[in-house]
Amino acid sequence: MKTFPPLFNVLAAMIAVTILQACESQLGTGCVCAKPTLEPPNANGQTGTSVMVTIATTTTGASLRYTLDESTPSCGPSPHGTPIAAQSGRVPVPLVFGRTLKLQAIACKTGCTDSAIATGYYTPSN
Repeated sequence: MKTFPPLFNVLAAMIAVTILQACESQLGTGCVCAKPTLEPPNANGQTGTSVMVTIATTTTGASLRYTLDESTPSCGPSPHGTPIAAQSGRVPVPLVFGRTLKLQAIACKTGCTDSAIATGYYTPSN
């Protein structure tokens, strides 16, 4: 069996690591979408029939999805939630007497890890 000098083995290992790192960056594992912000983040004692909430992420090129029905929004091949095809958007959150509505939002971008879920609670005045 033929053996290779130690220097050759070290160089081969360095090349293999470089290739693996390049593949990892191509897969987007280093990119994580920023958690969306909600403005206002919560609202108690609101008057009227709805409150306008701005949902935004600082991730360039990301889109957003949100839910108002207690379900969790998601990205990927089977996304769930109402889409906002931009980094920021305004959504009406209906105010229902005697009920607190939960708004949840997520940021999505192809090749990146989905953001953490942002959550806000909105309650009308009595």
